[in-house]
Amino acid sequence: MDGGFQPIERAPAYLKVFRAIEAKISSGALKDGAHLPTEAELCAQFGVTRSTVREGLRLLEQTGLVVRGPAKKFFIKRPAESDIAAAASKSFALGGVTFSEVFDTLAALYPEAARLAAARLSKAKIADLIAVRATLEAASERDHEATVDGAVAFFQEIAKGLDNRVMLAMLQSLNLMIGESLRQVIARAPKAKDRILNAQRKLIEAFERRDADLAGDWMRKHIADLKRGYEVAKVGMDEAIL
Repeated sequence: MDGGFQPIERAPAYLKVFRAIEAKISSGALKDGAHLPTEAELCAQFGVTRSTVREGLRLLEQTGLVVRGPAKKFFIKRPAESDIAAAASKSFALGGVTFSEVFDTLAALYPEAARLAAARLSKAKIADLIAVRATLEAASERDHEATVDGAVAFFQEIAKGLDNRVMLAMLQSLNLMIGESLRQVIARAPKAKDRILNAQRKLIEAFERRDADLAGDWMRKHIADLKRGYEVAKVGMDEAIL
């Protein structure tokens, strides 16, 4: 009849073991680096067989929540921001995200990130940005990989300086996709290195002055200029980045 209910799914025991341990990791009851009880102890605590515990541990290991250590012990390993970013970037790329989608997201997120950076970047983080720019400036004009690395590293340092782990993971995943897309076009974009260096210099000046509006404006210009480079290189913006 209409409005009826679906049967309740009965989760297998190993999945319940997985979810119980996952919940303690998520709540912080199991800290990063702590080791789990032995298989025998887990069997006794959960009241299940050793094979059930092993399947639950295998699933935890596959999801990156635990790592196998010496003496067959499992240790808690909370995913770092870089791990989350790499996984997200790979998933998006495999899913066929396009140049246009990446740049729309870049244009939506990074001007505000630049505004925040103008208020939050420490002198040490600004010095890191200056060092990144100096490395790019010293690189050969023909070293296109150095240009890509310098562009991405600058974005990475901004993301790291915001002191916000959620934004860091999101922006880093975006940075990785930008890097992959730039590698396909940087050699075909005229004066790409010079344009990137100029934008980086203007952004650093805005950060040093703590001028959020200027930082946001220059980030918008920088992203628009990067996108024009793709158009000059005749890359279809609806093409997948990989």
